[in-house]
Amino acid sequence: MKLLSYADAKKHVHNLKLKSSKEWNEYCKSGNKPTDIPYSPARAYKSYWRGWSDWLGTITPREVYRRPFEQARDFVHKLGLKTRQEWNEYCKSGNKPPDIPNYPNTVYKTEWKGIGHWLGTNSVPNREKQFVPFLEAREFARSLGLKNARDWEKYRKSGKKPNDIPSNPSRTYKKDWKGYGDWLGTGTIWPHDIHKQIRPYLEARKFIHLLGLKNRQDWNQYRF
Repeated sequence: MKLLSYADAKKHVHNLKLKSSKEWNEYCKSGNKPTDIPYSPARAYKSYWRGWSDWLGTITPREVYRRPFEQARDFVHKLGLKTRQEWNEYCKSGNKPPDIPNYPNTVYKTEWKGIGHWLGTNSVPNREKQFVPFLEAREFARSLGLKNARDWEKYRKSGKKPNDIPSNPSRTYKKDWKGYGDWLGTGTIWPHDIHKQIRPYLEARKFIHLLGLKNRQDWNQYRF
């Protein structure tokens, strides 16, 4: 089923005189909604979506006005919010001025540089970060003198780690990763990494044969 254009669908919805998203959901469940109008307009008309007030026709002159991006961002910086979750909670609190949009990434498309830039934390999502090459990152990690994964965990949470060094190197450098012993330069092989260091069976057996061991007791004395 081909959907109506956003403008035609919105025109139809305005005639319904619905006042809220709750009333819209009830209308959709009533069976009266035409099939060429989507149940989830925000998703179906993602590039056109401007909020429920615009969709339902309840928008007021005050809501039409949006502060310029820099003014809006300066206001948000003063809130001291740290994460996207805190921003979402603030939007639901009822304390946000109506001329500050709930979805700034949609309203300020050309100026948008991420939630960290918006909140003033300057944090960047991992998928957008640019990390140094593996060998350079490993050299840096080894210079820290850390002993194990637990030490690395404490370090990455300390706030001292450069942004171009990943918090989860095993994920970022998956192809080069050989365990925290290699990453930190301690040489320690963790149980879950040891399979990457073991010789093939025939090669290992050939080495053992050269030892001249006679029984399990000899083997146990040798391996301990």
